[in-house]
Amino acid sequence: MLSFQFDKQSTKIMAGIGLGLVIAMTIIAVISLNESQQKSALAATATATKTPTSPASATPTASATNTTTPTASPTNTPSPTLTASATNTSTPTFTPLPPTPTATTAITMTITAASEAEAVLAPAQPLDTITNTVPLTGTGLLTATQIITPIGTPTPTPTPVPRTVPVPTDLPDYTQAREHFWFTRPFTEAFATWGSYYYPYGTNGRGQYFWHTGIDIQNPQGTTIIAVGDGTVTFAGPDDQTVIGPWPNFYGQAVIIEHDRPWNDKPIYTLYGHVSQTLVQPGQPVKTGDPIAKVGQLGVALGPHLHLEVRQGAGTYNDVMNPDFWIRPDANFGVIAGRVIDYQNYFVPQQLVTLHRDNEPSRFWRQTFTYPDNIINSSPQYAETFTFSDIPAGNYLLKTFFDGRQITVPITVTNRAVTFAELRQTQPPPTPSPPGTQPITTTTTLTETNAEPVEQNTGQ
Repeated sequence: MLSFQFDKQSTKIMAGIGLGLVIAMTIIAVISLNESQQKSALAATATATKTPTSPASATPTASATNTTTPTASPTNTPSPTLTASATNTSTPTFTPLPPTPTATTAITMTITAASEAEAVLAPAQPLDTITNTVPLTGTGLLTATQIITPIGTPTPTPTPVPRTVPVPTDLPDYTQAREHFWFTRPFTEAFATWGSYYYPYGTNGRGQYFWHTGIDIQNPQGTTIIAVGDGTVTFAGPDDQTVIGPWPNFYGQAVIIEHDRPWNDKPIYTLYGHVSQTLVQPGQPVKTGDPIAKVGQLGVALGPHLHLEVRQGAGTYNDVMNPDFWIRPDANFGVIAGRVIDYQNYFVPQQLVTLHRDNEPSRFWRQTFTYPDNIINSSPQYAETFTFSDIPAGNYLLKTFFDGRQITVPITVTNRAVTFAELRQTQPPPTPSPPGTQPITTTTTLTETNAEPVEQNTGQ
């Protein structure tokens, strides 16, 4: 009896346990099926949640797939921020620091030619700007000895400056001037011998440099400089103790020669500045063509070149004269000199003057600016305010525009002679014209060529 009841009760217990196991297995199976379906769904849509939702985003998003997002690759799509790179865009606002009397550090500019930054006064321009506005040599040296291709548009005339120097009543008669091309070039024919067109005597490189009291001739560092005439060395060495310029260490090192031949009973000196080495001693006599120094870039120089000056009288910095009247032009070349005067009989300072070949009157070939008032010395026999050196013999036009009128003067350059032109305004500025009308043009033909025979120098 007891055994039967035990078996029946055990059977019920076992049945309950079995039912419980079935229910538990069923629940587990359902849960497993749901998880499997969720995993399958997630696996089927995995890339959609990892791809950037904004195609304009410049930030790449890591993805486990091979899907390419074009905007995420900076190498395929130009980025607006790339143009700000200093290596790709020239900086037109480069501003060299003004030199001080103790400044000896040379500043590296973007131009490859030598430029005399004797007391830099204003921002310098990079070469591409200079090339676009100045008819130099395209992209070459400022002192290259080759004929320059003219271009069409000259540098815009700067804002007029006050005119403070009236024309004197004893203005010298340039037709009576005597030429004195006494000196040869300071280098042999194997090297550049022409002065810089961009930075001639009496100019400041369009406001970039100190007012220039000589001419600059670029040649490689260490090139031998030769004496331009016979004389005696009066100075050779550093100028940090003996001031031969506007302040100590202006030239760094220099050589000064007093020449044997005076002019109008006044001694004549030549100065060779910024040299890296002097080859002569004070008191030493030299002959034309003797080695006297090596090209350098000391003092306020910005690159290797020779700064050549001519001084008359006391031989100080205040006695400088335009070397274009003293350095003998090459064969079949000449010099143009002139002055610009307004209708009130004042010299016009810092005035743009352009030079044109007569067969291309609308395309200027060279340009320069007149001297500033009360700063640069003019020749006592020419009273010039500008010059053009190393001009091939031929016919040209000089042009300038101020006070509302243009002046055009035809000139003829002859072999190793000075051609002088006076550009004088004889009328007051015109009444302002309506927009779109052409300026009034006047033509003056006051020119004179001094073509006396020039003594040939067999040492050149």
